[in-house]
Amino acid sequence: MDEKLRFGIYDSTAKVVPTFVEKDTNRPYLSYGNDNRFPQYLWDLYLRSALLQSIITGTQNYVLGDGITYNENSTVKKISEYANKDGETLEDIIKKAALDYMIFGGFALQIINNKLGEISEIYWLDFRNVRLNKDGDKAYYSDDWIKHANDYIVYDIFNPDVKQKSSVFYFKGHITRGVYPVPVYSGALHAIETSTEISKFHLNSILNNFSGNFIINFNNGAPSPEVQEEIERKVKAKFGGADNAGKFMISFNDSKENGVSVERIQDDNFDKKYENLRIDTYKEIFIAFRAIPQLFGYDLENVGFNQQEYDSAFKLYNKTTVQPIQRDLQRIFNRIFGISDSISFIPFNLDIKE
Repeated sequence: MDEKLRFGIYDSTAKVVPTFVEKDTNRPYLSYGNDNRFPQYLWDLYLRSALLQSIITGTQNYVLGDGITYNENSTVKKISEYANKDGETLEDIIKKAALDYMIFGGFALQIINNKLGEISEIYWLDFRNVRLNKDGDKAYYSDDWIKHANDYIVYDIFNPDVKQKSSVFYFKGHITRGVYPVPVYSGALHAIETSTEISKFHLNSILNNFSGNFIINFNNGAPSPEVQEEIERKVKAKFGGADNAGKFMISFNDSKENGVSVERIQDDNFDKKYENLRIDTYKEIFIAFRAIPQLFGYDLENVGFNQQEYDSAFKLYNKTTVQPIQRDLQRIFNRIFGISDSISFIPFNLDIKE
């Protein structure tokens, strides 16, 4: 067979985005997602998406404000300075809870009481590892639900009216009809996945993993496959990579005056199409959070953003997103400690002090 051209074939596979679902199993707890790994997927997505990280950690910082104050109640004061034997303060616990709130839509805390029924320690629990039963009155904790599906610790759900040596306070947010929470950005999961794939596209454009911009024609006949591979390897080594931005294809031909010619392949502005797609997906993600891009370091329209506009944007986001989260955290710790005003957040100050 006389081969004139050799092309590699890229086999693309459709991305399957997990969906939120609660499933009955033959075990005491409900499956959190089809494979019981939906919270792990959300965590992995958070680590992979720079935009998702920016919005979530930025909102966490807004929620924490300029600090936290505590009630003078003896138990609250003690826990605020020394929350557990790991040496954490109550502020450390609240920071982790606020982050989980944004990533998963909920969080979990272990509450330990002394013999007098007073709170002696509070631990943050990794939300990825906590499951509930159908009635929502038992919590199950495992470090790995895939490898150790039957190896877990069982806790009672926190009840302030019952004396409990150890229990779990499980907050499932407000966007749920079952026992597990749903994050506010659940409707934008495809958009977030798309944004991460766009980043891969730009990386691969630099690394020359996609189609070629140039075709180099060797017009003095087609050598053996081994020689063709050696020529291609040497051309790649000399002209490929980020420092030699163009990509190329090689063609071995039988004639055209036995010379070598280089031709540019007209592109279809694929990079610009990706840029437009990036803007659309970013908008969808910000809409899911009801967030204004400039508050998180993005200016999608390249129109600029002055201080007055920033102040107005923050006041709106503070009113609609930040303060409701703060109120949830305050109500939760009020319930845990059994008093009003157990914690208070110092409002985030927009003034930059030199």
